[in-house]
Amino acid sequence: MFPGVTFAPAMTDPDGIVEADAFIGRIPAEVYTQAGSKLRWVHSTGAGIETIIAIPELVASEIVVTNTRGAHAPFVAEHAFALLLSLGRNLAGFAYDQRDHVYRAYGRDVPMYSVYGKRMLILGMGNIGRAIARRALAFDMDVVGLDLMAPEETTGDLRVLPMEHLDIELQTADVVMVAVPYTAETDNLIDARRIGLIKPDAVVIGISRGRIIDEAALAERLRDGSLAGAGLDVFAQEPLPADHFLWDAPNLVMTPHCAPKSAQTRDREFEITFENVRRFVGGEPLLNVCDKVAGF
Repeated sequence: MFPGVTFAPAMTDPDGIVEADAFIGRIPAEVYTQAGSKLRWVHSTGAGIETIIAIPELVASEIVVTNTRGAHAPFVAEHAFALLLSLGRNLAGFAYDQRDHVYRAYGRDVPMYSVYGKRMLILGMGNIGRAIARRALAFDMDVVGLDLMAPEETTGDLRVLPMEHLDIELQTADVVMVAVPYTAETDNLIDARRIGLIKPDAVVIGISRGRIIDEAALAERLRDGSLAGAGLDVFAQEPLPADHFLWDAPNLVMTPHCAPKSAQTRDREFEITFENVRRFVGGEPLLNVCDKVAGF
């Protein structure tokens, strides 16, 4: 499709960055330092760009950074609900029963709950947050979104408020859904103090990036029984070490940063990447240009 362009795999041709006009992928700092003056565009094949903007020289440069935001939203939203419903319907517990050949008729003596009529607080109302909101409304939940950038709005049954309402809104939420990107502003956003504001019968779902939720404070509330449950797909340290305290936290469902994974996701990522290559080669404006200072 692009006969005038040479595509060099970065893993097998590390010296290619010297002559490269563009880099597709999350460029490592050690690779960027070898880049020549031709480099004008870096494209993240994921939605997050935190590792890219962690390179100060790149942030200060004229290099344009883009990502594939929008490709992952429906799949991450599905996974967020998989974590939530797994907690509410005790699927992990029933999986152990299946392994042990134990049949608890009608779920007797098994604590279970429904999301029907519950109040979901979504932190981050980008593509993923809004995809989660649409699904929550379909489950007949009361939904409030908070966002750092979006203006206050009410559209149908969805209310979106500035992030300054966070402390107040945390106190009445039944589900706290963390979907904000990781930036300097969202680092440790749900710290120990804010985790303490969440009511005992609520659950916390982390679906965007680690280091936004204080994991130690979250685990402490799970261990002492003062929080109903939590679901995490992302962690401050990945891969999660075998001796990490989260493995043994009660009422915690964990998955290994796989929320976006599906064949459809890869197709959508490729469509955005392909279109941006076409635009770059043709000298047209690129899609999904990121704010390197804001971090998304």
